[in-house]
Amino acid sequence: MRVTIDMRLVAIVLFGLALTGCVTTNVVKPLSEAEQGIRNINKVTVSYSELSKSELKAADQMREQEKADVSSPDARKFKPLKEALSEIVKEHLEQRDTDGKLYADVEIEIDNLKLANAALIWLVGDNDQLTGTVRVHDSDTKVLLTEVYVDILEGNGGLLGLAIRGSGVRERLSLEFAERIGDQLGFAKLEKKYSE
Repeated sequence: MRVTIDMRLVAIVLFGLALTGCVTTNVVKPLSEAEQGIRNINKVTVSYSELSKSELKAADQMREQEKADVSSPDARKFKPLKEALSEIVKEHLEQRDTDGKLYADVEIEIDNLKLANAALIWLVGDNDQLTGTVRVHDSDTKVLLTEVYVDILEGNGGLLGLAIRGSGVRERLSLEFAERIGDQLGFAKLEKKYSE
């Protein structure tokens, strides 16, 4: 008896494993319907939780050392996570916010940034993850408008997963994080632009 394997099925399964991902947004305090989509962003601040402070600071120091070894470093790629995430979130939210007269301050407390190990991706799969709590306050009154916990998880498996993952992972996770904040604030979605 001869067993045949349909290579199309194998390709579909491998492609699916390479692209697994999950985005979870747990709403602790929902934004009222009246507040949806009416605020501009005043400022974005990022801090590290006590759980991850030492690990994330060490990662920031490693990026600083890597920057010294590169002749023309990309400015954002080598910035500490606090600065890079703050810039990405502010830029993204400013593209989506309104022209209203009310302003909000966004505070992000990062619990975890895990970047996948390339060897593990190739062998058995691994994932990239960015998690944290987002609190949005009225800029004038400092009243808490909404609080959410965001968990961005991107799985990568095998050689195909490694190739698809590419570079700029931290920045891509930060952008997905910013998209979840914009969704929570009720901002209009941006059209996705695909390069040809």
